[in-house]
Amino acid sequence: MKTRVPIFITAFVGIFMILKFFVVTPWVSAVADELVQWGVITLAFAIILGVLNLAKINLKAVVERKTDWPYKAILLFGMVFMMSVGGFQWHLDMRAEEALSALTALEASGAAPAAVAAAVAASGEAQARAATNIFNFAFTRIYTPLSATMYSLLAFYVASAAFRAFRAKNLHATLLLVAAVLVMIGRVPVGGLLQVDLSDGTIWRPLVWIQDWLMTWPNAAGQRAIQMGAAIGMIATGLRVIFGIERPYLKG
Repeated sequence: MKTRVPIFITAFVGIFMILKFFVVTPWVSAVADELVQWGVITLAFAIILGVLNLAKINLKAVVERKTDWPYKAILLFGMVFMMSVGGFQWHLDMRAEEALSALTALEASGAAPAAVAAAVAASGEAQARAATNIFNFAFTRIYTPLSATMYSLLAFYVASAAFRAFRAKNLHATLLLVAAVLVMIGRVPVGGLLQVDLSDGTIWRPLVWIQDWLMTWPNAAGQRAIQMGAAIGMIATGLRVIFGIERPYLKG
C-alpha cells in the first residue's frame, strides 16, 4: 500500500500532463491545470523543507566546529539576511503598488490637480524606495559578482579540458583540433583581418566564412542529434516512471 498509492498518483498526474498536449478537451485541460497548481503548492512546501534541512545540517556543523564551519556560518547568515531583506523588499513593493493604484484612481476620478500632484509625488517616492534598498544592493553588488566569479573560474577548467582533448592522437582528435582552431580564430576580430578581394570587387573573409559554415551546418546537425537523443531518453524515462518501472521517488 505504501508503494501503490505513490505510483498511482504519479501515473495519474503524468497521464493527464501528456493528455493535455494531445487531447483538446476542456475537462482534460482543467484537470491538468489543477494538477499544475497542486504541483506549485507541493514545490513551495518542498522549498520550506529544504531550507529547514539546510539550516539543520549547517547549524549542527557550526555548533560542533566541524570542517569548514566558518563557511557554513556565512551560508546561514547569508540565507537569513536575504530572507529578511527580501520580506522588507516585498513590503516596499506592495507600498509602491498601492501608491500607483491610488494615483491611477485619482486620475480616473478627475480629482483636483493638487491631489493628483501629491499622489504623483507619493508614488514616485514609493517607487524610488522600492528600487533603491538593501535587497537590490545585496543582489546586484554581492550575489551577482560572486556568481560571475564562479562562472569565470570555469574558463580554467575548459582550457584544461580543451588542452587534453585537442591532442591530435588520431583522425577524430585532429578534426576536432582543426575545427576548434578555425572557429576560435574566425570568431575573434583578428580572424576578419584576413581578406580576399574577388574579381567582382567584393571582399571575402575566408576564416569568418569557414567558422560560420562550421557552426551553421556540422555543429547544428550534431546538436540536433544530441537533443533528439536526449528527448527520446526523457520520453523513455518518463514512461518508465509513469508505469511504475522506475521508482526514484520512493527511495527517500
